[in-house]
Amino acid sequence: MSQGRDSHLEADVLATVDPVVWVQGLAVSIAAGHWPSGATPRAVIRLAGPVQPAWRQALQDQGLTLRFWCPPSGACVDLPPKLLKRPAGLTGLSFIVGGIDYTEDLCKRPLGAPPADEPTLPEGLIDLICFDTPARERVEQALAERGIPLLARAHTKLRVGFLGDVRVLRDLDGVKLTEAARLPTLMSAPLVRASLGWPLLVWRNGAGSLSPATLDGAGETIAIADTGLDSGDPLAGMHPDLASQLSALISLPMNDSWLPFAQPSSDDAADRQSGHGTHVSGLAVGNGSACAGRHMGVAPAAKLVFLALEQQVEVRPEAAGRLPSGYYLAGRPLDLRDLLRMGAERGATLYNLSWGDAARGAYTNDSHEADLYLHETENAVVVCAAGNDGTDLDGDGRADSATVRSPATAKNVIAVGATEGPLIGQGSRARWADIDPGVARWAAAVDRNDPVTGEPDRLAPMSSCGPTADGRIKPEICAPGTNLPATRSRATAAQGWGLADPLPNYVYNGGTSMAAPLVTATLALLRQAWRKAASRAPSGMALKALLLLGARPVRNRSGSLASPQEAGFGRLCIERSLPRETASPGLPATALRDGSKLTLDTGQQRNVRVQLREQTRLRAVLCWYDAPGERLVNDLDLQLIDARGRVLAQGSATGTQKPGLIGEPDRTHPVEAVDLTLPPGRYRLRVSGANVMAGPQRYALAYALEPPGP
Repeated sequence: MSQGRDSHLEADVLATVDPVVWVQGLAVSIAAGHWPSGATPRAVIRLAGPVQPAWRQALQDQGLTLRFWCPPSGACVDLPPKLLKRPAGLTGLSFIVGGIDYTEDLCKRPLGAPPADEPTLPEGLIDLICFDTPARERVEQALAERGIPLLARAHTKLRVGFLGDVRVLRDLDGVKLTEAARLPTLMSAPLVRASLGWPLLVWRNGAGSLSPATLDGAGETIAIADTGLDSGDPLAGMHPDLASQLSALISLPMNDSWLPFAQPSSDDAADRQSGHGTHVSGLAVGNGSACAGRHMGVAPAAKLVFLALEQQVEVRPEAAGRLPSGYYLAGRPLDLRDLLRMGAERGATLYNLSWGDAARGAYTNDSHEADLYLHETENAVVVCAAGNDGTDLDGDGRADSATVRSPATAKNVIAVGATEGPLIGQGSRARWADIDPGVARWAAAVDRNDPVTGEPDRLAPMSSCGPTADGRIKPEICAPGTNLPATRSRATAAQGWGLADPLPNYVYNGGTSMAAPLVTATLALLRQAWRKAASRAPSGMALKALLLLGARPVRNRSGSLASPQEAGFGRLCIERSLPRETASPGLPATALRDGSKLTLDTGQQRNVRVQLREQTRLRAVLCWYDAPGERLVNDLDLQLIDARGRVLAQGSATGTQKPGLIGEPDRTHPVEAVDLTLPPGRYRLRVSGANVMAGPQRYALAYALEPPGP
């Protein structure tokens, strides 16, 4: 590559380029012609535009070690010795516009404080994220020299106890960023009146009514990381609905970082407190043995890998003001990837996380670790409960924004919101006021007096909503999440939203915690169906595309169609995602493009040709697992093009298009969709690489042809 400046990058052109790049979620302006001082070993450089493959190679050839990308056109790099002495030498690479020093003030994320009514970890627990393992080792040595206690380590992550100025930690060579340690909590929704006891009734259809009769999840394995599982010991007896499904049960001891302020009880996998993990597992894979199939899970033949995280924690007096003694997910590994890998080592490709911290839409370390794992593990899917923090303070029937928890804020996971459950006259007789007795969350009397169940096409007001801090839609999909009967832990006295017959093996419960396993188990059915149809299992991103392709509309509390920020693509509907060669009345013919060779780099494109013989509704979903980091790193585009080469539709976050309105390219989401009714003719679905920074990028494309209609 020529080292001289190209003619199309003259100063007058460069002046029109947006100077802002995003560093750890911070907007940083880098003026053209400004160069780093060389005072720090790293710099953030701004490139001239969409990242070309040759530019990545040129950076490597010149000895600039890439640390992370700063969308849409920046990169954090290690400077080689020759450039540390003369940083302005970066001008020799024609595509570099300018740069700044990577200083400690960039080693942070803008995160809000958790809600005042939630317990938090003691002050002074700080997570340090390092650039790599050698950098972590250097940071450990520096911490030891300064007498700063190291509490836990994992890969490139350290947790320390430090009450001083955090800038001291951010200034250590090798530290990428720091973040206050955060406490994950469960996402079941407590009912204030649950102890009063409602009439004991049975949901005879069971959660399994979501499953097509020919699919049961056989051959699939789901990993659920949660509180505990029934007795915690298969040899001592396991719930009949789960005993034959269980392929591994692992109890994780308290993480070492808790030891300075807490003392655990004896460690085992029993579900002693809320019964949360047992209920979640039953909704996913329970086989209904103890109830003649009444409360069967969605994927009753799938195998279960259960990772028990909950510990009874005795908090030392000096920390009890922020964190009272009780049950916590204290066994969670420091790095979320370690938890996911435990499932993978035991055959799981689908993961359910029905917990998270109150990030209020922010991208956290958990989000980054989930994205990194999926970017590197393309056969996996991670499903996260979005949270139960939904509010409607003005009473307009529309959910207030930015209440999604982490790691549901990650780009590559599937975040799940909750609709009401389908049961009417069975189970809980509560109303929404019973979850919000202080009138602190929902102002409208019509909502407060409404039963918590009975309208599964209507958004539950507790369901957390987007957008994320960087403007992405969350959750992606909704599923029933209130008044759901499933397995009850026999190690607890907790009764959730009420006991379910036959006693004492079942209980009703609710929350996005309960909506999430319905989605996770549905993915097992989809994987089973497509594995049989295509003689190979689809990738995780293909499953995500298929799931979203089948979603149906959701109503919000005002009765109108819920916005994408409230409900994503809509509510769960597996029938519209299954493989079909030809369309049947009312059902789509669904096709999938998925494979290791489907990759794109900046400027490349691929086309899928579609022939329509009559007026047809064409729906398509493009999905990819983006590289980790705030904002979109690898940006792909989806377009619908007619036989004359005209663009009829530009892919958007949920695919809603109106005839004649093409729209602007989406620069925010790792999912794009089109949805348009077309006359007979030849068309193309075009996927192109708009700006693939960490390329090449693999993707999956699912599309369906169906009769016109809603």
